[in-house]
Amino acid sequence: MTIDRRKTPLRDLATYADSRAVRLDECDYSADVDIHVTLCADRGRPFEHADIARLACENVEYYCEKLGYRLYGYCAMPDHLHVLLSPAASGVPLSRWLREFKSFTTNKHQKMTGNARLWQRSANDHVCRQGETAETVLRYIVENPVRAGLVEQWQDWPWTKVFIKL
Repeated sequence: MTIDRRKTPLRDLATYADSRAVRLDECDYSADVDIHVTLCADRGRPFEHADIARLACENVEYYCEKLGYRLYGYCAMPDHLHVLLSPAASGVPLSRWLREFKSFTTNKHQKMTGNARLWQRSANDHVCRQGETAETVLRYIVENPVRAGLVEQWQDWPWTKVFIKL
C-alpha cells in the first residue's frame, strides 16, 4: 500500500516509534542514496564521556555492517551524532537502521549509567541532493569539532571516523 504523503496528516508520517518526519515523496529511504543523519542526545552532553561516545561510534559501524549499509563517516559531538551513510543495495529502510541502532545503544546506556533515555525521539535526516557529494557533506560533518572550538584540526577529534578520501 502506498501512502499519499500530501494527503496524510503529519502525525501519521512515523519514522521511529512515535516520532514524525516529512519524507520526500520520491524517496523511500531504502534506495541507494546518501543520507546525512543527525541524532541528538535526549539531554545533557553524554558523549563527553568516552565510554558513551565509544558505544555510539562502535555501533554506528556495527549496524551499518549488519544491515548492509555503506558508511562514509561519522562524528560524535558532546550532545549529538552526525552520520553519513547509504542503504546501498541492502533495501533496508533508514527507519529500521535508526530503530535498531537507537534501541541497542539506549539499552546499553541505561545499563551503564542508569539513565533511561539516550536519544531524542526523532532524527534529522537529509538526503544528499544533486550537487552535493559524499565528500562535501562529510567534510561539513568532520569540521564540526573545529567549528565548536574543541580541536584545531578535525583529525584530532577522537570521535570522528572517515571511510572515504577527503
